Amino acid sequence: MADRVTERLVLQRAVEALPGADVAESLHDVAAALPVAVSIESATVRLREADSDRLHLLAAAGIPSRDVRRLSLEQLTIPQARTLLAVGPEHSLARRVGLVWLHGRWLADEGDPLGLLLVGSRTHRRPDDDDLELVAATAERLAERLTRVERSPAALRAASLSLVRRLVLETTPSLNGPLAELRPREQTILELYADGLSAGEIADLLVISPHTVRTHLKLAFKRLDIHSREEATDIVRRDQLLMLL
Repeated sequence: MADRVTERLVLQRAVEALPGADVAESLHDVAAALPVAVSIESATVRLREADSDRLHLLAAAGIPSRDVRRLSLEQLTIPQARTLLAVGPEHSLARRVGLVWLHGRWLADEGDPLGLLLVGSRTHRRPDDDDLELVAATAERLAERLTRVERSPAALRAASLSLVRRLVLETTPSLNGPLAELRPREQTILELYADGLSAGEIADLLVISPHTVRTHLKLAFKRLDIHSREEATDIVRRDQLLMLL
């Protein structure tokens, strides 16, 4: 019981620290504290663009980095989010990240959605009524703390890219399988390229030039003796499967 109280205090302090100097970093602390404080396995926070229905992923916890990368780069609108909440784990987005249970709470300011807090599980682990009340209270307080955050398209895109960049740079490259022949930066760039990103998008994400991205791709292609995005995607997927064995 004492541990649970401590865990919930950590969550409360993370929420009260918002927006902080870096809103994405502060939201990351909230998302990281939620699975520990309540009986869930994953948490994501999206914020809505001002004057738009687009929602940007700014924080995620308990989700594999490659899935977070994909989610953050894909557009999600308020109508799509409402469909996700209505369909639940049968929705393609939930199935893609392996969720068998999910629950969402809108971050709202006088009924106007500012964002979305989504929690979920990949196992039979479920929150009880007390946990769900805490999720609801957290969403309500998040909305209060985020009302004055800049939500321009440029600001939210930069924050979302910051999330992906942190995950990419913190993820340890695999040491087994076909990609073991590559240098770490070559592997990272090849994985992003296999996910469908262009050289320009990868450059923006890693804060390097498109020329540097193309150079790393050229070297990776040469080391692996491949010649197309399709071959790159196939070899990355095979390497990921080997990591699971």
